[in-house]
Amino acid sequence: MTRQVKQTSLAGKILRVDLTTGGIKTEETEPYAREWIGGRAINSWILLKETAPRTAWSDPENLLIFGAGALVGTLAPGACRTSIETKNVFSGGKGSSNVGGHFAPELKYAGFDHVVISGKSAKPVYLYLHNGRAEIRDAAFIWGKTTFATEEALEEAHGTRKIRIACIGPAGENKVRGSGVICDRSKAAGGSGVGCVMGDKKLKAIVASGEGGAVGVARPEEFFKAVDTALRKVKESSLTEMMRKTTLAGRWSDPHSPNWDFLICARNGQDDFWAIEKRVRMADPKTGFPKNRKRVSACFMCPVGCMPFSEITEGKYAGTCGEGFWSNTIMDAVRLDISDPDGITRAWILANELGLDTDFATNVASWAFECFEKGILTEKDTEGLALNWGDADAFIELMKRVAYRKGIGDLLANGVREASKRLGKGSEAFSVHVKGQDTIEPFRAPKGWALGVATSPVAGRHLRGTCIGGSRFGPKGLDFAPHTYEDQPKNVVWQSLTKEMEDMLGICVYVGTWSGAYALEPSDYAALANAALGLDLTEEAFFNKARRSYNLEKAFNTLHTDMGREDDLPPRRFMEEPIKEGPYKGYRCEKENWDRMLDEFYDLQGWDRETGLQTRSCLERLGLQEVARKLEEAGKLIET
Repeated sequence: MTRQVKQTSLAGKILRVDLTTGGIKTEETEPYAREWIGGRAINSWILLKETAPRTAWSDPENLLIFGAGALVGTLAPGACRTSIETKNVFSGGKGSSNVGGHFAPELKYAGFDHVVISGKSAKPVYLYLHNGRAEIRDAAFIWGKTTFATEEALEEAHGTRKIRIACIGPAGENKVRGSGVICDRSKAAGGSGVGCVMGDKKLKAIVASGEGGAVGVARPEEFFKAVDTALRKVKESSLTEMMRKTTLAGRWSDPHSPNWDFLICARNGQDDFWAIEKRVRMADPKTGFPKNRKRVSACFMCPVGCMPFSEITEGKYAGTCGEGFWSNTIMDAVRLDISDPDGITRAWILANELGLDTDFATNVASWAFECFEKGILTEKDTEGLALNWGDADAFIELMKRVAYRKGIGDLLANGVREASKRLGKGSEAFSVHVKGQDTIEPFRAPKGWALGVATSPVAGRHLRGTCIGGSRFGPKGLDFAPHTYEDQPKNVVWQSLTKEMEDMLGICVYVGTWSGAYALEPSDYAALANAALGLDLTEEAFFNKARRSYNLEKAFNTLHTDMGREDDLPPRRFMEEPIKEGPYKGYRCEKENWDRMLDEFYDLQGWDRETGLQTRSCLERLGLQEVARKLEEAGKLIET
């Protein structure tokens, strides 16, 4: 087959699939890309335009949208990401997740930039996308399988490993709200319950195979120059070599690292300090998690690599192997007071097999552990399972019960907000969530991190604006105190907008503006996008595109929920209970200071201080008159 190279980095088609009727059709991507570039922004626009506020996440009318970033499939460094949008199963507002690996480029090579899924199938199915064609196929032979087994069965059924798969596990099938979509066995789209929605639609997997064509770029010479500049920045970053050798978890190898004081919540957030002997046990190069790391791999077009392949060769978890041991893995371990590196590695890999969002699993488990500690839950409630802090085996067993909704797992499967309402007995006081979304994030010491998590339009996640001054989180060249309230809002706004850019383009934050190699900047994004798509955007104009996309998400939340300013506050525990030990003993989130940050945050966004709602002047300045009209009709637009 002749490979036809297109004139921009877009595949050119948006696929629409109605699982109720079996209908399949396509439309051109280009009209959407003119306004929204690609990736998450196009997804957000379709979701806002086509989802009625009365729609529930479990209604057939709810959309599930996969979108490859606009630069995915090209030589742009780190351009590998898929954005997934739907109705958030926790908040009822905007649901969004983002995942790396190799699925997004294969989706483009198969002929599609986005896949918009509506309806519900009466039986389990999967989508097969190949050379510009799409088929709905029977998935009875893979329904009930783990994600690992699903990939193996699909590769056998298609007679090749030259396919890329996004799938759900038992957790998604059983509509566990904290279930994710897993790509390449270890890359997880977590948060918002995207796997839960996929399971509700009886969609087990999307299989992409791209032999039919390749993406191109509009201005090749200019594009290759921009790529060379970006690659040089990655190579020159002082953090690149560390990433290649020790991955994201490497910054935790020193038990005295400030990460151990800033980025943890111990025992369900009862404290933000973990004893030094537990840190040493977890991080020791010879006996801790580094000993299991056998190699480091990379996603598509990543010049760095951050994915460790871990293998446990001795002890009761011997034979466990797979990719993935992240910073989140350590944050999860501390939340459960688990200092056993082998136990938490086994739990993490199992979560990927089951299709569980690890942060969700950790948060519901730590809430249950605290209920057990306080006598609110007993072994009678757990059918003999003792939920003691630090017990990795108890966590592993609990995850299985959650994924299959067995016994106590059924209580936990809908998240801590719903579980605490059902259980009562004072357990609501320590059910930690943001806008209903379970969260493992720290709030009391890192104020910019906390503000980013609390104001995130998708709630409770740390990749939508979090920053820490003087580190590799946030704008470069700024040295501000991370534990104070000063200067945080402007940096959180900046970081949230750069993440919008990254998700439009499909570029990973770990080569971009946040953590990891911390190499690329908005100027690089504008240069790459202009050359690949034939645009002439200044850096300022690209920031404006990001603001427009961010305001779509805010408007979706306003139209679909009653969330307001009070929902941008930290969980109650972090406002009422101070840190008990360590260098930040006594720190908490004071309401008066937090309100001052919110005022500044809303001012920077152009929103109303009192309500947190969007204003007409803000939306019209951004060219979002249609969004303003929708909010006005709903009585939720501030006339300024």
